[in-house]
Amino acid sequence: MGRRAVFEARCPDPMHADSQVVSKGTRASSLGVRRRYRCTPKAGEPHSFSLIEGPVPMPVHSPAPPCAEHPGSKVVRNGFYGKSPAKKRQMYRCTPADGSRPHAFVPELARDHVHTGVDSCVACEELRGTHRGDRAVARRHSWSARLVAEALRDLAGGKSYAETSRDARRVTARTRTRKPPEKAAGSKRARVKYVGSALSANAWHTAADWVEAFAPVLWEDLEPRLRAEEAAARAGNDELLAAGKPMRHPVVLMLDDIPIQTAVRREYFVLVAALVQWVEVPGADLPGRQVRLRLVRGFASNDHHAWKLLLNEVGVRPDFVLADRGKGIVKAVTDLYGTAVPLLPSLLHLREAVEEALVDTPGARQPGARRRGGGSGASKELLPALSGHVRSLRRHSLAEMTTGDWTAWWDRLERLLTDRGLPLEKIRVMRRNYEQLVADLLPVYAAYPQLPVATGGMEVALRQRVEPVLAGRAHAFANLERVNRLFDLVVCRDWGVFDDTLAVADLIRRDNEAHHGWATPLRFVQDVRPTAGARYSSLRDQQLLRARAREAGLA
Repeated sequence: MGRRAVFEARCPDPMHADSQVVSKGTRASSLGVRRRYRCTPKAGEPHSFSLIEGPVPMPVHSPAPPCAEHPGSKVVRNGFYGKSPAKKRQMYRCTPADGSRPHAFVPELARDHVHTGVDSCVACEELRGTHRGDRAVARRHSWSARLVAEALRDLAGGKSYAETSRDARRVTARTRTRKPPEKAAGSKRARVKYVGSALSANAWHTAADWVEAFAPVLWEDLEPRLRAEEAAARAGNDELLAAGKPMRHPVVLMLDDIPIQTAVRREYFVLVAALVQWVEVPGADLPGRQVRLRLVRGFASNDHHAWKLLLNEVGVRPDFVLADRGKGIVKAVTDLYGTAVPLLPSLLHLREAVEEALVDTPGARQPGARRRGGGSGASKELLPALSGHVRSLRRHSLAEMTTGDWTAWWDRLERLLTDRGLPLEKIRVMRRNYEQLVADLLPVYAAYPQLPVATGGMEVALRQRVEPVLAGRAHAFANLERVNRLFDLVVCRDWGVFDDTLAVADLIRRDNEAHHGWATPLRFVQDVRPTAGARYSSLRDQQLLRARAREAGLA
């Protein structure tokens, strides 16, 4: 007599992990050979279950999704729906326990794909049950949440809409080419012509739609947390100031803008606010710092209306603002905060302004090499004495200066020019702009040696985070809302939101479940053309900028 075959299996109920399981034969099914088992748990009633046999062991059984209308009903699979054979969706049939009429339903969030007759999935990278697979990102969307999360991460890193859309279609083996619909018998309607190349040219809309629909989900999760941290820091600093004590972690905002212009005209501006994050270093007297983007906005102008809108959206009242002396920034900070918030001039911009004034001063530059055709030109390098004196203005020297030392620095610069017989007009303009301004701030620099005096950290953040998004396509941006939602993704990336794309997909899923599977309607932020055939861009509309400032009470 031959040896009896042994079939090893585990009960799908996790509470019966140590129960006795016995095989009860097999039967043929449309999915393959199905083996029945009898489970006798140590506690509870015996029950039966079945698994499909195959070379790959079946995963632990996963129950079908419950019916929201009839809790406790019997739910089984009930065919598929969907026009595309490559993207069939699972439907279910509910038989209520109260004996009412059975009905078919679809879960609020469909799966991107379901597993029929297979035990493993390359896309899922793990064993999945019959009712499990990657979730669709939302109702009426045919993309998985994981794919959209990865696309948003790439867009935040500077990848273009078109490239992101093409990559998504390539990995999912989809195409935008459509076949023309057949004309019905007896119909006089002309056949609509769908050209694949024309549809492919508009492929960028796929990624743009994702930004419109799902960037607000990520931003609305991050931004309240930033506001809460800033409000806590504001409250703590106010207590210290009321007690007459110095602040160790002052709230410092850095401001700067990026002009977007073509060879013909200036298109718009990208306004950026960065926040100084304080980091305690063990054994150090002063805390360390790092600069992170706080808010990035595209506006038609960089005047005080635009800066007021940006600062108003940031919300928190800073202890210090560090920026250049642009007229829009100065007026916006003065109107919003008065004298309560000092506006620190960037030492980097101050030195650049002085150097430019010297470059424009005749005779202050080093003589250039003799030209091939005869004669000599002048380079943009300053004379060594002038260059050395300007570059001596550093953070540590400024913190140690008194008002007399600061006046002596300007006197020394003028003396270097007069000794060489050079004019003083350009430098005296700079002296009128900066001497008294910095003199009033010298006590601040002395009281807070941890304060940054230059926007170097912000320049790095602009170069590494914002400029890649603008490179090669800034002139093509037109819609104000979509562009600012894209910039929200850039800020999210700087704060580590995309460090875990699975967490991003889960965040989108939880938001959709809160809205019964629905996401924001697509193309909801499209610009409406004022007249037929007119080219309109809300990003470049200065009247719209002023209207929003009036609505916010900032005009």
